[in-house]
Amino acid sequence: MKRFNFKIDNEFIKYFDGRLKQVFFYVTDKCQLECKQCLCKPNLVFQIKRKEIDLDELKKLAADFKKLGAIKATIIGGEPSLYGDPNHKQLIKLIRDIHDMGYKYIRMDTNGQYEDDFLANDGMKLLDEISFSVDGYSPETNNILRGNGTFEKVIRNIKRAVELGYNVNVTTCVHPALIKRDAAGELGLDKMIRFAEILGVKVINFHVLFKHGFPMDLWTEDTAINWEEWVKTFKEINNNVEKGKYNIHVRNPQHFVTKEEFYKNPEYYGYCAAKLGERVLVHPDGMIRICSGLICSKYCVAKFYDNKIIWEQGLTNELLDHNLSTFTPCTNQYKGMKCGNLLPLCFSFKPKQKEIIWREAINWEGKNKL
Repeated sequence: MKRFNFKIDNEFIKYFDGRLKQVFFYVTDKCQLECKQCLCKPNLVFQIKRKEIDLDELKKLAADFKKLGAIKATIIGGEPSLYGDPNHKQLIKLIRDIHDMGYKYIRMDTNGQYEDDFLANDGMKLLDEISFSVDGYSPETNNILRGNGTFEKVIRNIKRAVELGYNVNVTTCVHPALIKRDAAGELGLDKMIRFAEILGVKVINFHVLFKHGFPMDLWTEDTAINWEEWVKTFKEINNNVEKGKYNIHVRNPQHFVTKEEFYKNPEYYGYCAAKLGERVLVHPDGMIRICSGLICSKYCVAKFYDNKIIWEQGLTNELLDHNLSTFTPCTNQYKGMKCGNLLPLCFSFKPKQKEIIWREAINWEGKNKL
């Protein structure tokens, strides 16, 4: 019998035990920025109780999730470099503790706005990946979302991370400026990929901003593109990937598929992190979620407090309306998104991506692709 640090409801253990593969620790709600597309705005503006998770509590949670099967941990925020003390001792200790527990892959997701050189610390080098949020290939294309002066800082810190030998990734939100073409007809996303290549980045990971039909739409303001534009853009970028145009791995979310194609292989296209129970998202306000589209909403799968993990009961459990035994299009987006004769897919569905959970832990391509 497994012994846990937290008193955990049986429903939680039953759902995640042996299925859980990764944990997203939103360690703090503190952030230097007010990005237009930020999903965490409600918690950044107002928190009744606390803005970050206690270090000892994080360690206990990480240990319990490891016992349930987790092999990958992402440290995220807010901005994780603001977690704990100004000298980053608590952040570094957290990374060391998770490493010593035997997690196979540890990554940090950062806005790269720090002024000090804390990446040079040996403890930080236990990270298997550091991913920087950059939303453009120039100050103009990046700063319209992230604010004046942010581009120069993040690029400086990306270059420093590359110099120090980190596995550096970039996460880029696809917004209107990146699907425009210049006078020569070059697509903004092509420029973004080539820019990341020049920086020495190993992977570029796209998040697409359009209205999905669920709570995240309330926080993305006017940053969204039309879904039709992404269908065309995805095909163009994917064709370039297939032709070997890029010298960097591109994680490209498909988002849509025709009904005919979906039902040829629902086991493949019906990927759903919620149904698989392969991840949890842990927030300072005590919420534990699975679907990132529900961040800062009233919906969750469980709550943690007072050394307990309590399964969410009633109408606010995010799994309530999922058909857990059948592969379907994205349940949450299907409720409110109108996309013609196409079906919405989970926005973590990124074909052929080189990511440890997709590629190894659940081997989604190997098990399900036609």
